[in-house]
Amino acid sequence: MKNAKGWIGLAVLCAVCGAPQLFWKPSRFGGIFLIALAVGCTGEWLMVRGREKYRVCRVLARVGQVLFSLFVLSFALVQICIIGVHFEENDPAAAPKADYYLTLGALVNPDGQPSAALAARCDAAIGVLNANPESRAILCGGQGGDEPRTEAEAMRDYMTAHGADPARLILEDTSSTTIENIANAKKLLPEDAAVAVITNDYHLARARRLLAHAGLGDAGVPAKTPYPSQWAAVRCREYCSIMGLMLTGRW
Repeated sequence: MKNAKGWIGLAVLCAVCGAPQLFWKPSRFGGIFLIALAVGCTGEWLMVRGREKYRVCRVLARVGQVLFSLFVLSFALVQICIIGVHFEENDPAAAPKADYYLTLGALVNPDGQPSAALAARCDAAIGVLNANPESRAILCGGQGGDEPRTEAEAMRDYMTAHGADPARLILEDTSSTTIENIANAKKLLPEDAAVAVITNDYHLARARRLLAHAGLGDAGVPAKTPYPSQWAAVRCREYCSIMGLMLTGRW
């Protein structure tokens, strides 16, 4: 894209899409991502405008175009080849069989109730526990600085209120990241236990990879993304997380 108007148009589009998401915590990272993209496109617009007068602008404009092309390519590959554009079958009876289902934490609302994303993970866990009467669930998640209680406690109360047997729920309530979720849950597992991870569909590919790195296999159960409006925002966050793992050799 060599036309300056194209770059400023893209910048405005990203800013308009990203700004409203800054005010809703589950989508805030996606908003920041889009605003950063808008800033980059604005910078490219300035370089394209100045390339006729200044050599440095011509060089920076070309560098920016190459970097943007690499970003678009990598973003598309991550979305299509790793995260996937189609949701996996959401049928508890078809889920991988496991002795323990590691249910990953997510945001707890100020009223102490699970956020929509966390509730979806809990619902998926209830479904697989009902389909596998001998299995148990490990509920993972500590208390964030803006959360009134641990994620594990909120998950337990939600699941028991929706029919889950509390005796089949194990709490891991000290972790704050996906890596810690899995590492701490592993300490609670008996040797040679069959394990599967439960998380939202957009997050499942990364969770399965981290589960495999922990030596627990790569079985996973998807929970739906709760809001269509979150689709783009959460995939922006996953793109950054997955690229971070790749660049640090942990993928």
